Amino acid sequence: MKGLLPGYKKCFFCGPATGGLSLHIRYEGGCTYCEFFPEERFQGYQGMLHGGIVSGILDEVMWWALFVETGKVCVTWKLEVKFKRPVVCGERHIASGRLVKNSGGTYILEGSIKDDRGEECALGQGYFKVFKGPSIRDIVEYLDFRGVQGEIRDIFKSFCGDNP
Repeated sequence: MKGLLPGYKKCFFCGPATGGLSLHIRYEGGCTYCEFFPEERFQGYQGMLHGGIVSGILDEVMWWALFVETGKVCVTWKLEVKFKRPVVCGERHIASGRLVKNSGGTYILEGSIKDDRGEECALGQGYFKVFKGPSIRDIVEYLDFRGVQGEIRDIFKSFCGDNP
């Protein structure tokens, strides 16, 4: 199974019309990933993407991997990021995330951002816990399914028991 995931309408990272990054996150074989070209307006230092944005992108791809793999609404409990080289504004990068394990109710995920040459720019390890707030139905209500294909839509149908 593979394809484009929906975006959360109000999310800075994956929301389609928030003025944020509008990442188009895809899923394939247990991994989420997205291609992005960071704009200079998100730089922290001359020509380099701000570290907070880098961390947020890693958090985003890891969260989506967890959500698709488990169908659980979780929140980030802890996020560790290793910055290996700058994420250069205007250049192509690939971010990816995958579920590593569930350890006593804490989900552990790994993420990475690589440049166009395949060099690692940032690595992340995220720890997520189930959130007792909104239900899956509440989350799905705010997703934008434009461009999302059948197999991926079916995952979300199974999460909330009907057609999103």
